Amino acid sequence: MIHHAAVPLLAAIALLTPRPAAALISIEALYGIARPPSADFRASVSGAVNEPDLFDDSLQIAGGTLLLGLGGLELGVIADTTFASSSASQTAVGGLGGFRFDVGALRVDALAEVGGHRYGSFLEDPSVITASSTEEWLLYLGLRPGVAFRFGTGRPGVLVGVWGFARWDVSDKHVPVTVSSAGGAAPGTVKLGGTSIGATLRLGLEF
Repeated sequence: MIHHAAVPLLAAIALLTPRPAAALISIEALYGIARPPSADFRASVSGAVNEPDLFDDSLQIAGGTLLLGLGGLELGVIADTTFASSSASQTAVGGLGGFRFDVGALRVDALAEVGGHRYGSFLEDPSVITASSTEEWLLYLGLRPGVAFRFGTGRPGVLVGVWGFARWDVSDKHVPVTVSSAGGAAPGTVKLGGTSIGATLRLGLEF
């Protein structure tokens, strides 16, 4: 039989013992704009701030995320791709990890990215006649802050918000190409790699 004096002590231990955090799974669709890669982050930001036609002169980007929330920790995966006329496509496939903070219906995400950055569709550029390859993959690292509001008290709840992101290719690559000029065709190179920034809307469900 438990001694009466031990009851308050056991009750305090039970209240203070951490309980496993309920896992929250969210699936989101993304759509927004991404700036073409620049030499560094400062150049990317300067180019976006000083661009008079920011939307028209940026790449459109679409994709999705799958995130698992475990209390204040968050893990997941992301895939997205850019598209624009007369421009090489870019695709990113990566893993996400970091922290999330919930204040009522407000959710704040602070995530890091690591994955593969694919450059493709070189031959869609009218200045390129032939290329030594039609796609190249580079390793990238990134940061992804985001905010969202959760609508609904049950599951699933609807998430609506925005993401910002910055990605740095760990290396760059010069791809040999043959380019057109006034004097005819001439050999050249296309440099791949750099810093990319962008922002997307986010719409999803949290279970």
